Amino acid sequence: MPILGVNALLAELESHCSTTAIITFLNSADEPFIVNLERQGERFKYGDNMGGKEIFIAKLLSGCEPNGAIVLRSFTSEIDETSQLPIKELRGYVLQRQGEELFFEKVPANTMFACQNTDAQTGEPLPLEQAVRYC
Repeated sequence: MPILGVNALLAELESHCSTTAIITFLNSADEPFIVNLERQGERFKYGDNMGGKEIFIAKLLSGCEPNGAIVLRSFTSEIDETSQLPIKELRGYVLQRQGEELFFEKVPANTMFACQNTDAQTGEPLPLEQAVRYC
């Protein structure tokens, strides 16, 4: 059964993958599901096995009852001058399923920065990760 919004979400994720990326999906029960995304010319490969895209879609649809979240870590060909590491772009999305429709909203870059660099228990700042661009 096709769900409206899934193709738009996949297109959004793929648009930010120039080479490779890691998608971390957190479902409504706070259970993570991680899948690699790899650009192969104009096509994309989800996961390491055949059917990876279908498995990811199934996890999205069953896990967004009523909501979920995605963190996308995209690896670029750019090198950070200080660390000499490849620059990683970090994006976040909040997902919500309403009946036969999946909605998603991009998390602002400043919110992603705060979430990734703050200790959740103490509220204290964490050491900054090198070579990360918050988008």
